Amino acid sequence: MAELGLALLAIVAWLVAGLVTAAVFVTRGGHRNLLWYLVGGLLGPLFIPIAAERGRAEPHRIDVRSRAPASTGPGLRVLVGLDGSPDSDRALRAVAHALSGTTSELVLVTVTDPDVVDIEADEEHRRARRMLDEAARVLPDELPAPSTEVVVGHPADALLAVADARDVDLLVIGRRGHGLDEKLLGNVAEDLAHRSSRAVLLGTLPGR
Repeated sequence: MAELGLALLAIVAWLVAGLVTAAVFVTRGGHRNLLWYLVGGLLGPLFIPIAAERGRAEPHRIDVRSRAPASTGPGLRVLVGLDGSPDSDRALRAVAHALSGTTSELVLVTVTDPDVVDIEADEEHRRARRMLDEAARVLPDELPAPSTEVVVGHPADALLAVADARDVDLLVIGRRGHGLDEKLLGNVAEDLAHRSSRAVLLGTLPGR
């Protein structure tokens, strides 16, 4: 009986180690495929070094389009992170209304899932590009023509990498995403607020 109890305890500890690692890996690392929980449960503590290694993967800027040369003027250089959610759209509108006439450079960035490959990755890239192009089209004329970037990687790391490369003054991001990504974007916003050496503006919807 004692041996059965120890065996059950070992199984529970194995599952907990893997699932906790998967939870951190998924929510903090920007991975959206929930099959990582199954992998974590199966591999248990063996998943820890795998998650740590994948978590160190550098963001990859796959589609960079500069519509205007980098400004050396006195205005703010602003990066807006977009994911198609209401909060990210509101964050862009806040920039459009509040910073028109004071922004010298504007960069619109969206981050795609590092787990998708092949045809699925190509389709996600096309969706991301369409979203950025549509966002750029509706901006007021008072804002500079935006540069746009599609980046593959972990959202917070990707946004920070672009912010460093562009040397922006302000990062703007929605506080929440949509659907299963709502908690993910919340974690990204919190992560940026703690890690960024630049000013971070978190947009949110009224009443939330």
